[in-house]
Amino acid sequence: MDPTHKPHQAAPASPRAPRPLPVRLVTPTPPISPVPPATPLETPPLPEDGFVGCDAEPDVTVAICEYNVVGDWELPRNLVELSLGGSRRCTISIPGRGLSARHCLLQRRKHVLRLHDLDSSHGTFVRARRLDSSVDLSPGDMFTARPMTFVCLNDEMRRLRPTLFEILGPGAPRSPDWVMVQAATDSGPLLLTGEAGSDLDRLAHAIHAMSLRRTEKPVEVAAVPQDRAAQVALVQQACRTSLILPLEDEGAPLDPHAGSMLFDLSSRVRLIALASSPEIARRALTDARVWRMQHVEVRPLAYRGGEINKLLDHRFAECAFHRRVADLTRANQDALKAHDWPGNFDELREIADAIIAHATFGGLRPAAGSLGMSSHKKLARRFERVGLGFPLFGQDE
Repeated sequence: MDPTHKPHQAAPASPRAPRPLPVRLVTPTPPISPVPPATPLETPPLPEDGFVGCDAEPDVTVAICEYNVVGDWELPRNLVELSLGGSRRCTISIPGRGLSARHCLLQRRKHVLRLHDLDSSHGTFVRARRLDSSVDLSPGDMFTARPMTFVCLNDEMRRLRPTLFEILGPGAPRSPDWVMVQAATDSGPLLLTGEAGSDLDRLAHAIHAMSLRRTEKPVEVAAVPQDRAAQVALVQQACRTSLILPLEDEGAPLDPHAGSMLFDLSSRVRLIALASSPEIARRALTDARVWRMQHVEVRPLAYRGGEINKLLDHRFAECAFHRRVADLTRANQDALKAHDWPGNFDELREIADAIIAHATFGGLRPAAGSLGMSSHKKLARRFERVGLGFPLFGQDE
């Protein structure tokens, strides 16, 4: 053996080093996967208390209107594509309003309208965004073919829109079309305020008839009952529809329990409260609840003097009466314009019906009889109150 060769020796272990512990290899247990539910053979039915609303049947756009402008354009149902623009070749031709010749296109797709821009100069907008592809529209949706803004209308909106213009007028704080869009697309609580005779009840019914809840009749009560069981029954009755509730000037505040149910989203009740002023509503419902409501004010007719002739003519037309305000003597036209109409729509209809009766029956006595009045003198005083004299009409009377 080579004297220089030394056998290899392991390094001595440090006396401080702990002895290694034996290691057991344990195979990890895989996590237990939840058992997936069985796929149903059929789609389960909706729960009995589910809100269906207008989804129960097709809601078709039958016309479009310019926002806050009287009139509309009907969309022929036999046409799949409808062009809109300034050219007379368009399905909806609106020359002289700044639209491109062929500004945009509306396509019927089942129950919606699909809107396309046609490379217009000023663009087509939906929800303040310029359209670069297409978007589907339903009743209550708005779009702007710049510079004109349009609203999609279904049958109910088209039929009742003139009622909103009549009651609210074009200069209302909440415009007729603002109220219409809210009625058609929202289900939040509403507060309608106005003087006596302002047709708040008629406005409430029009709003309900345009809403997603129109398939159910609205519930109307003079006041919310004090009994708790009766309150619960009322809320259950109004579930999935509108509750029209007048708030009297001298009425008691709403019971807190009833108020919490009416403003609870899970109750599925749309409260439409009617009051003479926001102060009366706050006293009845509390400030916090009124703050959550959309407020629609109906102005007195005293502030709508320039519309009185039009409103009277509308009443004449409703009653199939062939004369118009312009047929009255000049003095009588001036008297109607100067009157401040403290009874609002109730008084206006009263006077219009009196004029129709007098013209139809040819005198105070028979006219008073046709109106169910006990004395012709009462009818004479009715005319005198607004300054009307005889003859009522010019030339031929």
